[in-house]
Amino acid sequence: MRDTIDFGIDLGTTNSAIAVAEHDGVSVIKNNDGWDVTPSAVWLPKPDLVHVGRRAKERVETDPENAASEFKLEMGLADARTSFARAGVELSPQQLSAEVLKSLRADAAHHTGTPPDAAVITVPAAFTLNQNKATTDAAVLAGFTTACPLVQEPTAAAFAYGFNDAEDRAYWMVFDFGGGTFDAAVVSKHDGDLRVLNHAGDPYLGGKLIDWALVERVLVPAVSRELGLSDFRRDNPRWRFNFAKLKAAAEEAKIQLSRSERADVTVDLLGEDGGTETFEYLLTRGELDSTAEPFYARAINLCRRALQEASLGPADIDRLLLVGGVTLSPGLRERLSDPRHGLGIELDLSLDPTTVVARGAAIFAGTLRRPQPVRRAEGEFGVELAYEPIVTTTTPTVAGRVSGPATEWTGYSVILSNPAGRPPFTTGRIPLNASGSFATEVDLDRGQTSRFTVELIDDQGAPRPLTPSTLSIKHGEVEFGGVRLAHSLGIQLADRAFAPMLRKGVTLPTSVREVFHTAAALRRSDAEAAIRIPVLQGERSRGDRNREVGMLEIRPVDVTIDLPAGTEVEVTFEVDESSLVTVVADVPLVQTQFEAEINLSDVLTPDPEKLQTLLAETEQRLDSLRASAQGSSDASRRLAKIESEGTVTTAREQVQAARVDGGAAATAEERLRELGAELDDVEDAVKLPALVEELEGLLAETERLVNAVGDTADRQELAGLRQRSREAIQAQDSAAVRAQIDRAYLLLMELERRGPDWPVKLFQALRDALEPAGQAGALIREGMQAIADGDQRALEGVNQRLIRMLPKNEQDKIIGLVRR
Repeated sequence: MRDTIDFGIDLGTTNSAIAVAEHDGVSVIKNNDGWDVTPSAVWLPKPDLVHVGRRAKERVETDPENAASEFKLEMGLADARTSFARAGVELSPQQLSAEVLKSLRADAAHHTGTPPDAAVITVPAAFTLNQNKATTDAAVLAGFTTACPLVQEPTAAAFAYGFNDAEDRAYWMVFDFGGGTFDAAVVSKHDGDLRVLNHAGDPYLGGKLIDWALVERVLVPAVSRELGLSDFRRDNPRWRFNFAKLKAAAEEAKIQLSRSERADVTVDLLGEDGGTETFEYLLTRGELDSTAEPFYARAINLCRRALQEASLGPADIDRLLLVGGVTLSPGLRERLSDPRHGLGIELDLSLDPTTVVARGAAIFAGTLRRPQPVRRAEGEFGVELAYEPIVTTTTPTVAGRVSGPATEWTGYSVILSNPAGRPPFTTGRIPLNASGSFATEVDLDRGQTSRFTVELIDDQGAPRPLTPSTLSIKHGEVEFGGVRLAHSLGIQLADRAFAPMLRKGVTLPTSVREVFHTAAALRRSDAEAAIRIPVLQGERSRGDRNREVGMLEIRPVDVTIDLPAGTEVEVTFEVDESSLVTVVADVPLVQTQFEAEINLSDVLTPDPEKLQTLLAETEQRLDSLRASAQGSSDASRRLAKIESEGTVTTAREQVQAARVDGGAAATAEERLRELGAELDDVEDAVKLPALVEELEGLLAETERLVNAVGDTADRQELAGLRQRSREAIQAQDSAAVRAQIDRAYLLLMELERRGPDWPVKLFQALRDALEPAGQAGALIREGMQAIADGDQRALEGVNQRLIRMLPKNEQDKIIGLVRR
């Protein structure tokens, strides 16, 4: 029986693979076709018959109504379904991924004799929480009976290279360009310690986008010219068969162009009259490179960002580790080697880029002990062992605690032995202490796996059966630094700012607790009131530009007393090794905890109509900023980056395809969200002079209030705020200036609330924000009467009801949490 998990799976968009750590090495397990990789495709030709792999991949082209591929891009979308006409079923991305995992698990069973009960499964570093959750769900559906740890793909690739590399000190960068996703990782290897320093990536940047760009920008215009097909668009159901054929042809041509300068594209398509017509096109490597250029540029820019965040530059990196099928492109490799237009880092081609992730996952799996609860029959002895399954020392410690029918452990001992060791090793008898525990050092064979027997000797000197009775420890030259958090996690504050609590890059598992304060009162008499605290994932300072993954909610029914403004709320985040998150809020005043609902199962496929509207708004905003950015070098530079990456063109193509492709809809939403955030930065750069003026005015007003009602802590906070503001202005950093505006506004609001006239000021602001008609008009009149009567409690009640009449984002600005 295995002591460690040992199996690693690369669950890829285009291809998947499984590897196993055994015999002090790693091997990729071949499938029934004798291939190292299995196409991530599923074909259901009739009910209860499922094909996975090569045959299914071929049917995606010829039988698109009964076959599916590239469903990884829809992972985590609760409503995503693929219909299989002849089988009469609809399957979710998790179910389709489970079929691929079942196939890989069966290959492993053929290789080792038994199907593994667990495996390490890789995910893109840029995957969001709901996508990670969907991956663990797929593992359960595939029949794995033990929890399958997740590890990021570039981290796994780094493990594979580190396992095969004898160099003691180096910096590497992983460049992982797969079929559906892109990841970059900065890796440090120093004195046998291998750790990922930083990640950057895009869960919707992959070879699939290049394939579709070839179809949309090169092949479709040629088909339209030659065959005269009407309304020939990807989202037209009439031409679904043709687009499936063209997509497969584009992918095959792209692969051929990795080895030759030209590729013949020959496809039998449906003509206007329903008959078959042959389309031919000679695709050149130059056409491929020019089409793929924006995607290459985006990947390279992500690498530069990862380096910058790690305080490194290309000159600091010894090698660029190529991972993923797209890296086989000569045009991309040439671009990467160019120090001006690429990275100028030496390329490492020593490992197969299509299987390196699976290999690394298996290496990591070999460091993880399989959960083995002690199962002993009544009257028998068991032992709970504590040790690291892979170590860099040759004298590690093994500890354990024996349990069983003994009433006391005086006279009992254990012996650990490795008779096959060189030389043979034994500890001799190690006495158990009063609780049945022991600890001892053992000797390992360098570079080998040492297998020990564990014997129990009773107080009469007789051996007694013990479960488990063996353990294995491997000596290696490299120690892995652990898995890192790929995205920052935090909450949205009352001013809509993002308050990160766990920063991207922290080693998992981890937890953090931070104290916040409510920005407004919560009265039990107001049944409809609530304090809602969005839980966010992302890196943007503006909360709504990040992804909402959950909501903490405190309602009047949940508390036993009224909560005044400024009530302490302790927020705790916990993240396990697989990036699964728990968030809890504790209100000490009422001794109550509230757990966030992390809505990982409620993320829906973006609506195509809403995407179309958002695209139009974004393009209009972009046109406006082009005109106004002429006088700002920073704004012009940011716009040039957007143009070079082809973000708008890709968003436009994906929005059009969203009607027929859930993965395209998710890609479009991500592109538009990111584009909106980038345009925020452009807008800030254009408005920098006005922002500086606004900040200086806020600081002056804040200083006036601090002098009037502030205390020592307020004066210290203002001093820090002024220092950060000076630094932001000197750096001409629009985002940093806006962040200080948000902080100054927040401090100003806190100071205003302490004044006796705060309810009146709040009422006046709400009155100005709402139309004085209907229910709002009646409340405004009621509030004016409360002011006339000097009834502050009645006025506060009016304010609470008026707040709920504001748009939700404006409510969150007033009712929420603030940092002090």
